Amino acid sequence: MTLSRNEKQVQTRQHLIEAGFALISEYGYNAVSIRNLSKQAGYTQGAFYSNFNNKEAFLLELMELQFAKENLQLQEIFTSAPSNTEQLIDSLRQWLKVFFTNDEWLKISIELQLFAARDITFAEEYQKVWKTHQQEVTKIMKQFFSLMQIAKPDDYDSIVIELVSLSYGLALQYMIFKDDVDHYINIFISTLLKRLGNF
Repeated sequence: MTLSRNEKQVQTRQHLIEAGFALISEYGYNAVSIRNLSKQAGYTQGAFYSNFNNKEAFLLELMELQFAKENLQLQEIFTSAPSNTEQLIDSLRQWLKVFFTNDEWLKISIELQLFAARDITFAEEYQKVWKTHQQEVTKIMKQFFSLMQIAKPDDYDSIVIELVSLSYGLALQYMIFKDDVDHYINIFISTLLKRLGNF
């Protein structure tokens, strides 16, 4: 079956993204060149530049894709009208276990933060992507509160910032120590229940 031009471009882009996740998580952002990234994906540098303006744009794309994936998964968990609270918490625990053990993305998230701390221009774009993610999670939480008929908090944003930051902080901690993942999940769940007024 012959692929159309658009299908080939989508395939090329996907292969580059997959190579980027693997290489940057293993070697770090600064250690990965466009040439090496393109070679890993099986393409020329020209193929890279036909899809991305530069390495920074590519890094932001990885970030956007990961956040979109997280938002979709959280949407399914928090707005599926669970029959009871235990079912909701169990689904969230399963998601957290996968999230906490995703070393590839966690390493890239550190690279993103370090690069944003060193580069003002990239930091501005990083903040835009992060704020969009925060807004999407806030929407999900609002839908969840409505479904569960929970008293609405005064400030959704502060809850979301706290929970998202906590989830990443705990995941990074687990990535380093590799001890008991359930311990970190329990910390998150406990904080969530307190912030939501124990349902």
